[in-house]
Amino acid sequence: MKKAFSSFLVLVLIFMIIGVVSAEVNAVTPSTNDINRTNGWSHVNEISVNVGEVTLDFIQPRNFYACFEYRTDGDTSQVIDEEHWLEYYGVVPPGDLQQYPYLCLSTISSQARTILANEYVEVRMMFGGEGDERFDWTRFDVRPLPVPTEKDQCKDDGWKELYRSDGSPFMNQGDCIQYVNTGK
Repeated sequence: MKKAFSSFLVLVLIFMIIGVVSAEVNAVTPSTNDINRTNGWSHVNEISVNVGEVTLDFIQPRNFYACFEYRTDGDTSQVIDEEHWLEYYGVVPPGDLQQYPYLCLSTISSQARTILANEYVEVRMMFGGEGDERFDWTRFDVRPLPVPTEKDQCKDDGWKELYRSDGSPFMNQGDCIQYVNTGK
């Protein structure tokens, strides 16, 4: 039992250190970001991780479009509305298809983009390229925002570097101390 728990703990730590969790393979998205990287297909690389942000390099190594969608912290309300689809594509998205903020690359190119988040950013490839290259949500963790747990952290201008758990900053030292005491 101890051995199994220790093994589990080691795996959790490895994923926390790596910060990237690959998606599952399925009929709609038959590849993964890792498989695409290995095959020389469109993929995403993590460049840097900082508090509240991650910089990703979107890569298209071949001569056709590849479009990557992204969302933050699992927030599914970031879906682009039907008016956007009508404006840009002239149609309403079919069936279950949803579109999040995206980046499209054509020809052989790459583009770095820094994305802000409280916990993580997810990226998938759903448009362009060949159907067998599409991959489902791949997670890239950010460093968590420093949230105070003790009043002393708020003192000596410490409040200026701290945040509430929802990501909002403190107005002053008293605001920070009140948050520690009440959670509000």
